[in-house]
Amino acid sequence: MNIVQQIARTIISKSFHLSVWTIEQFHNMDVYEQKMSELEQLPAGTLGNDIATCLKRNKLRLVPGYESHDLKHVLLNYKMTPVDEIRMQAFMLGNGNYTLASISIFLFGAILLPSLWLFFL
Repeated sequence: MNIVQQIARTIISKSFHLSVWTIEQFHNMDVYEQKMSELEQLPAGTLGNDIATCLKRNKLRLVPGYESHDLKHVLLNYKMTPVDEIRMQAFMLGNGNYTLASISIFLFGAILLPSLWLFFL
């Protein structure tokens, strides 16, 4: 990976974490911490437990309004990394989810990571 690709991935990563932090500032995160605790207590191998494990492994928390999004990451086996987040948005757009968030994230990633266009396709 060259220096330009490293910088692009750093920008994407920082943007992702800033977006999550911003969402968390406008919600009572105690409710989502409780939901996460409940998911962690589900039996191993269940979808709920897998979501909690995936979030914990990636040092992430449940984010208000993105529960089904996290579920798709687990079901589709897309990692919770900036590159796989762009991949997820490509999947979402390919399935007709034309939201401002999906379009913005995908375009941002496509512009910054042109070497991954085939991967996103």
